Amino acid sequence: MATAPPLPTQPPNPPPSNFQTSPNLVTFDPKSVVPSQTLYLQRNDYLGFNILTNLTSASVRINYRWLAPNGEIKEGELDTPVFSGNNFQSVPLYEGWLLSFGARVVGGGGTGSWCFLQAMVFRSATAGAATNPHSLFWQGFIGTNASNGWPGTPAKEITDGPGTLILIAGATPGLGAEISEIVPSQRRRTLLSFRARLTTSATVANRFPSFLISDGVNTAYRVGTNVAQAASIADAYCLSPGASFYNDTNTNFLIPAPTLIQLRTSLRILTSTVGIQAGDQWDQVQYLVLEWGAWDT
Repeated sequence: MATAPPLPTQPPNPPPSNFQTSPNLVTFDPKSVVPSQTLYLQRNDYLGFNILTNLTSASVRINYRWLAPNGEIKEGELDTPVFSGNNFQSVPLYEGWLLSFGARVVGGGGTGSWCFLQAMVFRSATAGAATNPHSLFWQGFIGTNASNGWPGTPAKEITDGPGTLILIAGATPGLGAEISEIVPSQRRRTLLSFRARLTTSATVANRFPSFLISDGVNTAYRVGTNVAQAASIADAYCLSPGASFYNDTNTNFLIPAPTLIQLRTSLRILTSTVGIQAGDQWDQVQYLVLEWGAWDT
């Protein structure tokens, strides 16, 4: 009587993935009891994770479970190296049904940070070298104090959701220079407010500050004040979307802006001060934005 050959032994996963398994107490024939998810990986398939973050030193942990053809439920844990910006990791499961995965930020997180993850199935001759994916089956933001993953919350595009609220301390330009704040790569922002202070030198002259939204060549918006700032005065200017011009006569000016200003990579918030003098100083640059990631920049 002919018998089927034994199933091949599954190799251990390569670093940095940890792998563990144990025999099931309940035995069953996987041909008769299949998981509700139809995500079946063949031997030359890889489970890939593409990660984008605004952190400069992020570390992500991914835990996953799958059902092997011999009926065992196996578990793996993948810790990414510390990275900034973009990172791609892959895991070979050998063969079986992917049951679930969960991911969270374990290093580098905090207020104003975000991390976006895409999970996909692809094939590649070399582990870790991504090619065109056969399936992008989940994507979404993952947190520092809570896990997200599949199955669970619905997949989201990178620009979905409420965004991350970030208060940014901008750069202080040199004496006599203007403010120039640029949106970094792979970012999309909504400007909520922008505030800076201009301290004028003792040189007698009238200064008229303006704020611009520009890509460095083309200017999309420009607004300023018709109230002169004289010598030896420190006035604060707040660019506020949806507000009307207001001067409280106590060194504070409210400058109107469109509601709401959408900013992408390479767009800049600039000042342009008519009558600026060599000893004048812009400082205390602070602005509040909602931020998402972006793949197209």
